[in-house]
Amino acid sequence: MRAMLIGLALVSVVAVHADEAVYLMRGPVLPTAYEANGYALAIRDRADGSVEVHVETSLNPIGSRGSFSEVRSGEMPSVPDGFELPSRLRSALRPEMDAWEAATTVLEWVSDRLVLVDNDQHPQDAVSVLNRGGGRCSGLANATAALLLAAGFEARTVSGLLINGREAIPHRWVECRLPGAGWVPTDPTLGWWAITPRHVAFSDAVDPVPGIEILEPGVGELRRLPRIGRTLVRPNQGAELVCRLGDFIDDRTAVARLSRGSDRRQAVLGPEVRFACLLPGRWLLVIEFEGRVIERREFNLRSGVVHSYVVTLPSVELEEVGS
Repeated sequence: MRAMLIGLALVSVVAVHADEAVYLMRGPVLPTAYEANGYALAIRDRADGSVEVHVETSLNPIGSRGSFSEVRSGEMPSVPDGFELPSRLRSALRPEMDAWEAATTVLEWVSDRLVLVDNDQHPQDAVSVLNRGGGRCSGLANATAALLLAAGFEARTVSGLLINGREAIPHRWVECRLPGAGWVPTDPTLGWWAITPRHVAFSDAVDPVPGIEILEPGVGELRRLPRIGRTLVRPNQGAELVCRLGDFIDDRTAVARLSRGSDRRQAVLGPEVRFACLLPGRWLLVIEFEGRVIERREFNLRSGVVHSYVVTLPSVELEEVGS
């Protein structure tokens, strides 16, 4: 048995991971069509005055290519009165970072230090939430947006509904403008740079909440995202690993297992499998054949690169049939 690594090429990564949900809504306050990077909300009017709301989210890589220094060189956005970037976060934001990395550093700082308190009755402004170390979804969104603004990014909060089973809950999340990618949504209560079709954006606070019927629920594609620790992360320029069998024999089965921390994926090599939307970094590939491990290799997957790996299975010794 032997395996060889063949050439790496810089190519466009096309990985379609989309999820869609459809709702029927009635009421005086309804959503309108809305789009952001990885999020699209479309409206279809019905004759009875209700609307069909189609929400589609994509897990494709974000596609920002600008640097953090370019972000900082522009006009600094205004921040809430009395708000300053915490010193430890300021020192963690290095000029040589790309914009996505710097903004993700802010999101990581939030998830490490702020907790969701559903019934918090205290003020939900950014300064108060940071001082207490937590707040409702609106407070976490306000604090996240304020930190991104103080770091030099354009950021805003988005009001809407979170469909939780048959219940619609007023909710708030954040959008940050990343160079080359536009407005990118992120929910501080969920992960980094991802929301779901259960997030229904409105132009303002939702009051009263409309009547809602779920016509088509989303299928939960968010689980496909890679993780840092336990946090789901939508990659910026995702990596891709293509595994191929050098000699494909259809009655023999090989399984490819790819892992990075808690993110574990597997697929049958038949004869090719593509692992897409991977967070850049070190991944372990294990090839199993007929119940035993025949290959174990570590890859340092690079952002925006398609990596190829060819596996040659052990040869099959043919038995001679005597006369």
